[in-house]
Amino acid sequence: MTFLPSEELINQLDELSALCADARNNLNRINDKRNATDVQHQVLFISLVRTIKYFEAYLQLARSGFGEPAAALLRSIYEASLWMRWSLQSKQNAEIYFGASKGEAIRMLKKLLNRGLIQLNKYPEEKVAREMLNSHLKAVKLPSWDELARQSGLEDLHALIYPQLSAMSHGSLLFIGGRNNIISPVADSENILSFIPVANNIFRDCYILCEEWILHGRLHPVPDFRKLMAQS
Repeated sequence: MTFLPSEELINQLDELSALCADARNNLNRINDKRNATDVQHQVLFISLVRTIKYFEAYLQLARSGFGEPAAALLRSIYEASLWMRWSLQSKQNAEIYFGASKGEAIRMLKKLLNRGLIQLNKYPEEKVAREMLNSHLKAVKLPSWDELARQSGLEDLHALIYPQLSAMSHGSLLFIGGRNNIISPVADSENILSFIPVANNIFRDCYILCEEWILHGRLHPVPDFRKLMAQS
């Protein structure tokens, strides 16, 4: 069955597209002011560039009626906003996040070792090698999503949206539950509409947060998401 978005949905997605285009058009201006030796600037700019790509993909999926995949992408955008705000709490936080990929690689290596899928042939003492991995992991330990939200002042938003967005990413039927188990273009349009305030607020916060910090050295205050969500 062909997806035919409602006029309301088309109008709201057009508004989000304009916001996304504004962010993309300002990337060069922000990049010109970015200090390449400042780890906080690096985290913010790289995260914004990636977030714009994710948001453009979200818009394409939403326009095509793919509500569940679109909502799953919003989780990635929201998590980027958490890292961005947390990284501005201190230079140390930004350094930790900037090196987070090292920790993920070590965790992956440990799982493969534990399942016997790889061998440490270059290390005659496997016990010593494992101890080294554990030591590196402790050095790059990351906070939980709940802790990131608490330290970044996003606890309200986290409680409002993260369970739903996580459900989308983990294959839950939570999204379908709102349709009374009816799959139809009308239901798709209604469910996509329900997530647009989330999309608008978290992407806008990523964009303004990066712009304000790099261009003006100001920390954009945490928005009153209860008020914003109620108005949307």
